[in-house]
Amino acid sequence: MESTWVERDLPVLNALVQQLDDAAGASFPELRDVTEGTGLDISEITKAALALDSAGYIELSKTAGSTGSWYVKIVSKEARQAVGQWPTAEQVLDTLVQRLGEAADEEADPEQRSRLREAASTAGGAARNVFVDVLSSVIAKSMGA
Repeated sequence: MESTWVERDLPVLNALVQQLDDAAGASFPELRDVTEGTGLDISEITKAALALDSAGYIELSKTAGSTGSWYVKIVSKEARQAVGQWPTAEQVLDTLVQRLGEAADEEADPEQRSRLREAASTAGGAARNVFVDVLSSVIAKSMGA
């Protein structure tokens, strides 16, 4: 069986997150609302929505009408991370390591430059998993989890 994430599920998730944000609570996006933005037909969108619902990315409400009238009430933090709206701990750490390297390149003081390079090496190397765990905790707390 081939992967459906890139071609089907992620574009549908991205469209649903965007529409939910655009509506700002005024309404919930129906599955038919994302056909234009994704270029997918309603049967593929329905399959994606069911997969995203079972994976915990969205909360899908199934109505008595056609599947096109099914709607999404909630998207999870994992959904927002998957579409790049919220950072993952790994993304934050990668940015930190990159910025430490840039700061080292710009630093005139050799001792300070060495410390910055060491910090980047530590955060991006052997201690990476520890930093990811700490950042995951910080991100979760900042999101109220």
